[in-house]
Amino acid sequence: MINARVISWESHLILRAAERDEVAFELLSDMYRPVLMSLALRMLRNPDDANDAVQDTLVKAFRAIHDFDPDRPLKPWLCRICTNCCVDAVRSRKRDGESLDQHEYMLADDGESVDATASGSIREGQVMAAIERLPDKYRRIIVMRHFRHMDVNEIADELHKPEGTIKSWLFRARAMLKKDLQLVLN
Repeated sequence: MINARVISWESHLILRAAERDEVAFELLSDMYRPVLMSLALRMLRNPDDANDAVQDTLVKAFRAIHDFDPDRPLKPWLCRICTNCCVDAVRSRKRDGESLDQHEYMLADDGESVDATASGSIREGQVMAAIERLPDKYRRIIVMRHFRHMDVNEIADELHKPEGTIKSWLFRARAMLKKDLQLVLN
């Protein structure tokens, strides 16, 4: 008996890309580049950095696609890689320091505005640090909900968990952040 299996176009391309077919991978890249670019822009708020993150995402995906299960959807996997690339870019920014040229507009404002912007930046840094201190599953939920702007049902699908569990984890994560930030900000 012949084992005939009907596979989707995406699965076919994944199988071909796993065999190092560059054209197949390029077709996959073209399908998901807009989604990845949107995600990277939301997280990085800089088109050049977003382009770099998307390019890094696609390079990493091409190198690892032979390990990917073609029966699974590709979008969540690519979005996870892209999110990690964006987080790496943010960490790199903090480590390397940012160019003053990017913040030149702030210097033209009066002193009160600069003070307010500086306070806002300090608070934003404290919030990001508090997010980093969360346990992994809660940090992931916060990033997905508030940085990737995913709905609870989308998060549940990506993590293969019931929506009730995701809502519970999101509630706990927010409570932990609130408690942590009250200690820091007061």
